[in-house]
This record gives sequence, C-alpha cells and structure tokens, in this order.
Amino acid sequence: ATMALPGSTRLAARAAEAPPDSDLSRTIRLAQREPDPEFALMLWDDAVDLEAASGAGSAVARGGRGLCLLSLGRWGDAEEDLSAAIAAGPGSGSGDERADGVLRAVLYDGRGLARLLQDRAPEARADFGAALGAVSLANAFGADVPDIAPFSGLRGGPPTMGQRAALHAALAAWKEEGPARAAQLLDEVDKGPSPDGQPQFWEARAALTAALFASGDGAGAEGEWAALCEKTQQPPPATPTNPVYAQVNKYAQALVAIEGATTDMRCEDFETGDFLPCDDAGLIGTGGSDAPCVIFTQDEARARLWPAEAVDALAGFRARAPEDSAA
Repeated sequence: ATMALPGSTRLAARAAEAPPDSDLSRTIRLAQREPDPEFALMLWDDAVDLEAASGAGSAVARGGRGLCLLSLGRWGDAEEDLSAAIAAGPGSGSGDERADGVLRAVLYDGRGLARLLQDRAPEARADFGAALGAVSLANAFGADVPDIAPFSGLRGGPPTMGQRAALHAALAAWKEEGPARAAQLLDEVDKGPSPDGQPQFWEARAALTAALFASGDGAGAEGEWAALCEKTQQPPPATPTNPVYAQVNKYAQALVAIEGATTDMRCEDFETGDFLPCDDAGLIGTGGSDAPCVIFTQDEARARLWPAEAVDALAGFRARAPEDSAA
C-alpha cells in the first residue's frame, strides 16, 4: 500500500474563489501533485496560511491538509482540519452539484476514518452516513473516488465513492455492533464491476471474510475466501468521466493492445532468470500469483485503515485458511 496522495483536478476546481494563477491555487496544485505526504504536508500548511489570508469563504486547503494528515496517521489533527472544511462547505461557486457532493463525501468519509481510528465509532458512523447521503443527493453514488482521497486507487479498493463510504460504514458498525452486523452490511455492499465474473471490489470481499470468521460462520468465511482466491485478471484502468480524458484513455488502451501484439513476450524471473511468460506473471506485487486474496494480509488491512478488530480477525482467519497458499 502507498501513502502517497496523487493530484486531483477536482479538488483544484474547488479553489474557484482564488484566481487560477494565484499563489493559493498554485500551492494547492503543488500539494496535490507531491507524492511524498511529508513534503505535501508542508505545502498544505502554506496553502492553509494563504487561504486564511485571502479571506476565502471555503476551506479547500484545510480539507486537503486534513486528508494528508489522515494518510500520515495523525487522526486528531486530521479530524480538526476536516471538521473546519466541512463547516465551511465546498464553496466552489461552480454550480456543479455532483462534484460538490463528491467533495463533501470525501471530507465526511475522511473525518469518519479519523474518528473510527480514535475508537469513536458512533461519530464515525454518522460521518459515513453523511458521506453516503452526500453522494446520493448529488446523484453521484457511482462517481469515481477522487485521487485526493487517501489510499484511492489501491488494487481491489472501492471503485466508486458510494462503495467506499459503504465499506467504511460497515467497518464502523463492526466496532459498535460486532462482526455479525458488519457481515450483514458487507454482504449488501456492491462488489462490482465483474467483467470476468470475479467482482473487483476485493477489499470488501476480504472484509466480509474476516467478519464472517469473527462472527463464527467459518464455512461462510471459507467459501468467500475461496472465491477471492480464484484466478483473476488485473483490474482494468478506470475510464475518466470527462469525455476528452475518456477518449485519450481509450486511445492509450489501443496502443497497449498493439504493443502487446508486436512485443516479444519472453520474460525472465527477476531473481532466478527462469523463463516466465509475461502474460502469466500474475497480479503486480504478488510474486506471480493470480489470486486477489494474496494481497490482503494483516499489514495490508492495517494500511487501509481497517479498525483493529477487523485486522485481527483477518489475521486469525489467514492463520488457518487452507485455501490460501500464502497464509
């Protein structure tokens, strides 16, 4: 898992109160593009100071800094900044209700995670409920998770903002009502898309396995995990909703297909030098495995900010799961 926060043009658009070439806008863009969260935090600090000095009515910089602090594990500081951003509102002035709804959902979702990891499950559940409400009211349940959201884009993570908030709401329910309730909610989470019959929201499926195991349903957990361990393909690249970007994306995919047809596909194992067909190299980072379940270790679950109960349950299950050769 990575702690980096790649840039997000959506959040940059929320700085509409400042001229496009202003110091505030420039600093926000630099902070979004900085891959190292420690350096990004320094840029966000500058942006917060500039935002305060400008008298802007929104709290774009506070929200961005709060999400950055969340990725650094500073839960209390993250909550403070995200609360300020939520209180101020997106303030884009763009009239784009869908984009504003997604931004509100990201802020509530981030604050919910900060509160959940401070053992304040009731408040966290209220925030995740607000995040779900924000995307529903804006008709944006299926909107892509913005890059600015911590840990967006991880393999098998939530494809949409609605799925992200639903996953976190179920994990918060685990902490307050126990694993059986979490399993019920996780079972209801949309785990698609499923182009090859293997639902690609792998994280929700791994969480469901852990919840079933912790609630005493060993057979259900084994069945869910066995399905997650079935061979699958790499998740396809996301298609941007912007029609221009979407066309570029399709063109890029066509080039990749052409390259695949004309490239010598003979590969070697990095360590041994043994022949390895490139098309059969497995999922990236799994040592050649095609099984999504291999990704979801105890450390991976902790890095994705699962509550301790869920992390421990996954570790307990993997310690005894015969279907998982990596356990």
